[in-house]
Amino acid sequence: MRSFLLFCLFFALFWAKAAAQQQVTGKVTDPRGEPLPGVNIIIKNTSTGTVTDVNGGFTLNVSGDNAVLLFSFIGYSPAEVPVNGQSKIDVTMKEDLQNLDELVVVGYGTVKKSDLTGSVTSISSTELKAVPVATFDQALQGRAAGVQVVQSNGVPGGGTNIRIRGTTSVSASSEPLYVIDGMLINNNTSEMSAGGRGPSLNPLSTINPSDIESIEVLKDASATAIYGSRAANGVILITTRKGKAGKASINIETYYGSQQVTKTLDMLNATQFAELVNEASVNAKLAPVYADPASFGAGTNWQEELFRKASISNYQVSIAGGSEKTRYALGGGYFKQNGIVTGSDFGRYSFKLNLDSDVSKRLKVGTNVSYNRMSTNGVLTGPGNVVQGVVTNALMFNPILPVYDPSRPGGYTFQHDRRDAIANPIAEAKEYEAITTTSRVLGSVFAEYKIVEGLSFRSSFGIDALNTKSNTFGPNFLKRTENSKGEASVTTLQALTWLNTNTFNYTKQINKDNSFNVLLGLETQKFRNESVNAYAFGFPDARTGWHDIGSAENPQTTSNGELQWSMLSYFGRINYTLKNKYLFTLTGRSDGSSKFSEGRKFGFFPSAAFAWKVTEEDFMKSVSAIQDLKFRVSYGRTGNQSIQPYRSLALIGALGQGVFSTTGQEVIRGREPVSYPNRELKWETTDQLNAAIDLSILKGRLDFTIEAYNKNTIDLLLDTPIPYTSGFDNTLLNIGNVRNRGIDVAISSVNLDGKVQWNTSLNVSVNRNKITNLARKEDVNLGVGGNILREGEPIGTFYGYVFDGIYQTDEEAKNSPAIAGQTPAAGDRKYKDINGPAGTPDGIINDFDRTIIGSAQPDFTWGLNNNVTFKGITLSLFFQGSQGNQMVNQNRGDLANVNGKQNVLAEAGLGRWTPENRSNKYARALATANDNVFSSRFVEDASYVRLKNITLGYNLPGAVLKKIGLANARLYVSATNLWTLTDYSGYDPEGNAYGGTTNIVGVDFGGYPQAKTYTVGLNFGF
Repeated sequence: MRSFLLFCLFFALFWAKAAAQQQVTGKVTDPRGEPLPGVNIIIKNTSTGTVTDVNGGFTLNVSGDNAVLLFSFIGYSPAEVPVNGQSKIDVTMKEDLQNLDELVVVGYGTVKKSDLTGSVTSISSTELKAVPVATFDQALQGRAAGVQVVQSNGVPGGGTNIRIRGTTSVSASSEPLYVIDGMLINNNTSEMSAGGRGPSLNPLSTINPSDIESIEVLKDASATAIYGSRAANGVILITTRKGKAGKASINIETYYGSQQVTKTLDMLNATQFAELVNEASVNAKLAPVYADPASFGAGTNWQEELFRKASISNYQVSIAGGSEKTRYALGGGYFKQNGIVTGSDFGRYSFKLNLDSDVSKRLKVGTNVSYNRMSTNGVLTGPGNVVQGVVTNALMFNPILPVYDPSRPGGYTFQHDRRDAIANPIAEAKEYEAITTTSRVLGSVFAEYKIVEGLSFRSSFGIDALNTKSNTFGPNFLKRTENSKGEASVTTLQALTWLNTNTFNYTKQINKDNSFNVLLGLETQKFRNESVNAYAFGFPDARTGWHDIGSAENPQTTSNGELQWSMLSYFGRINYTLKNKYLFTLTGRSDGSSKFSEGRKFGFFPSAAFAWKVTEEDFMKSVSAIQDLKFRVSYGRTGNQSIQPYRSLALIGALGQGVFSTTGQEVIRGREPVSYPNRELKWETTDQLNAAIDLSILKGRLDFTIEAYNKNTIDLLLDTPIPYTSGFDNTLLNIGNVRNRGIDVAISSVNLDGKVQWNTSLNVSVNRNKITNLARKEDVNLGVGGNILREGEPIGTFYGYVFDGIYQTDEEAKNSPAIAGQTPAAGDRKYKDINGPAGTPDGIINDFDRTIIGSAQPDFTWGLNNNVTFKGITLSLFFQGSQGNQMVNQNRGDLANVNGKQNVLAEAGLGRWTPENRSNKYARALATANDNVFSSRFVEDASYVRLKNITLGYNLPGAVLKKIGLANARLYVSATNLWTLTDYSGYDPEGNAYGGTTNIVGVDFGGYPQAKTYTVGLNFGF
């Protein structure tokens, strides 16, 4: 009887629970009736949920009559539907055309897009994935107004130069601050690279682009002042993928592609070069060098030998899901890019975990951690080496000579026979090893506690740990190692940054017309690195390489170094909204940095912003043509502390040369001052005024944002000459000002939204850079590519003689001004006699005849993206360009110098001046020619229009997906750098051999060309 009663009780409880549950089915579609697979559906206030299948259908067991279903999907407005006893619920989700309720990440928080008072541009993961790239910074090019991204070379894993609203510094860094999931990233190459004798590291190459969910670019002072002393160059906020409540999803992304050089230069072949050499010798009254030029035929095409078709591949797997209380995202990937230059490649393994959990109604905890390991095999491609780089050498090397010479050690032709300094580029590329391996752990943990309603406290601790090892080896049979008889080096670097951030956040809705949000924070950060460099000369056995550096015959002194810096910061922000029309933001941050002098370590960086949502006014309610109109204005101050530590101190180092002891039997190494102290050293400070209009019309189909800004950088950190009586020739001073003024325009449109959907986005950036004050009134000659710093001119100004053609007769040459020490004749170059000391032509070509001959600053840059969708077919076309900038083609110093000592461009060699071919562009062939002065003949228009990417994709239909058991699948083909329109004669109008510097810009000198890439990809999920 007792058992029977228990059974009845259990049955009653079960029946009551079953009766309280009901099964709800339905379908989710878009406004055109097309099914939406992958829509997240959650029962409100529970962890129960599901996702729609390939046909947009779903089934869910619901308890209680008051249950509410929450529908969410990227690109669509969220929907909230009460069940009310319904067994079938069909939902049509509306496209979020305006995205005004979309949350935008800002410093230490988020804000609705409609409530932004600062200048922020958002870039989605879809845009980032449109172009196959090794690093995410490469994918930013042309995506945001006011953000100039220059791909200075095509080195696998190589970096870019990013300038947000112009260059603000000449000695400190002009790169933006990067913040990844709240962690402030150190992107200072000199602090985060092993250096030594190997290839330099792009710190951003350790970040996997596939882990990124979105990027926000903060541009004006209102948006950036919360980061204070590091925000003068703008801030790039990176948010990685996070899990969402609902059914676990597995996604796999992969592509494979082929790369090739976008362009080769037309050089003289072997016969043509031999003819040029003979003519140059005869014109110099020397005997011809080659008896039968025609016998050499075409000879060796050194570019074909150096460049190769190279593969690029990417494989990514991610798993995401969770409940309403705990969410997770886990991913891993492998990326491999072989370089188009023989001997170069880049590879990266990556792992990422994001996890957050609501421990209780008040406490939330979480962590995100990533591990990336990358390896770079570099080649010598740029200036500054003993040999000027394999690309330059391939252009200049004698085409008569073969690549290989079996009679020599190593089996390669040793060197160019017309100029001793030119090494065999194939031997250097294949045999000189320079391998850098880097491991980076980037992660943080956080806890967020809700103290009372509206008030929360959040504390996080993050680390950025980097370990780099760089190994190089050059065997003794290379030209580069001719004097050292073989060389090897091993360099290691350990760098650690830790960051602790603590914030209070209080939000209060006082009444329907007044609300505010207050953020208060305390942040501490510390960085330390330590490096060791061992290298040696003399390796008679090339088999051991760097693996046995101790076996070298001539070991060198081992060196090591370490540095550290720390910061302490206090910051706060107040957002106040009045009647949902008037938005006010006040921000302030006080930063203290160990890099600066006592008494000047702290700086305060405030900002204020106001926005007026005009469309919320009563008089705008009847204006149906305008959906959104907002005016924004902001003013604030930010700083720059991106200099090496200890620059304010008097440092002591070892004597460059030792001194003999009193007995003369030993050398004593003493100590000496190595830097002049500056007790007044402080921040660079940038003040910025920003005014903007946001406009949305035609029911959100056409959006405009127009912004004007004025940035003034004062207390410019500049290496400045000081009197030699100090014992030094220069020191770092706060002397100089730079101004950037400009306009950013962003336009997006929905052109078609029927069966064929067509969206367009355009951004245009105009910036005017000007040095308004320098430490001295005379120019600062930077010594490279004619670059100078001059008050009243922009950074990137070129200075030199004005090329005026070719002397056509000896009489003209005799009666014309000439450079001192030269006696020109017919066929030689001539230059304009601009003025003498009195400001008038004086018949002499000297320093007074040099003038400004160009600028690397563009008139404007732009990006244009079109996306077309028809059923499952998608087509995207992304154009990007720059107009009005000029480039110093430093290669022309050799490649247009027809003296017969190196190979030259076919245009110059075949078009050279002769009595029968009176060229006014290229000089005569002359073996003794020594005219290579820097002039306007080196400066070219580098404007370009580039089809950066074209992608054609196909999304498999629901019926097919259902049969093969997939939630989604997309197949696509893509081409990058497919077409470029430019008048620039070099490899690439973007190329900049000195891309890592701030003040030397627009100089092309033997850089690594960019690649044209074709890829095929497949993305699918379960």
